[in-house]
Amino acid sequence: MRADLYNKSSGSYRDETKAELDFLDTATAGSVVNSKALIYGSSGEVAATTLDVAGASSFLGIKKFQSFVGSFADIGDGTTQFGDNDVLVELGTLDTDVPSGHVAASKFFIDKVLIGITTACGQTHVGNLNLSATSGTAANTGVSSGTEIVGAGLDSFSPHTSASSGAAEININWNNTAGNYHVVTPNVTAPIAKKYLYACTETTLNADATAGRFTVHIEYTLF
Repeated sequence: MRADLYNKSSGSYRDETKAELDFLDTATAGSVVNSKALIYGSSGEVAATTLDVAGASSFLGIKKFQSFVGSFADIGDGTTQFGDNDVLVELGTLDTDVPSGHVAASKFFIDKVLIGITTACGQTHVGNLNLSATSGTAANTGVSSGTEIVGAGLDSFSPHTSASSGAAEININWNNTAGNYHVVTPNVTAPIAKKYLYACTETTLNADATAGRFTVHIEYTLF
């Protein structure tokens, strides 16, 4: 069965199947009706009981969840020595969008970071994660005005005292066994302009570490 719908604005007919039209039957604006069409509420809101998002980024208002895949395949064979805080690889860009009604964000608040090692780099090697306002910094080059969010240089913030936790964070072991991970709740801030995420070396490196592979999951808030 088909219903011919005349579109006055275009002067033409549209064909819709009964199954397609059935999605609108009992659908209610701003409410959850399972297996029916989603209709925005009067203020543009979406009602849902479960949010299942595929992909590398999920955004809930000013709360953000992103994942990045890291590879050392293109860092070079170590012929030119890496120094402290030299870039290994640029991982990607943090999202800075805020919902309507919020003031423009001025800072990132980094809630939690998880680094999962998928392939050891093959050399004794530790490092960190930095945020920078500069994109495109090449491997074996110092990160530009980086803010360390994971690593021994991190001064984490205690959620109990709203002051420095005094805890000594450790560096990421890029040569860790596949399946092992590094997790930290840094509770640190960075200016909103520093949206480019880099994996960096903490120790000198002059050997082939191109085997290294890892995944970074980062949770953060804009304010």
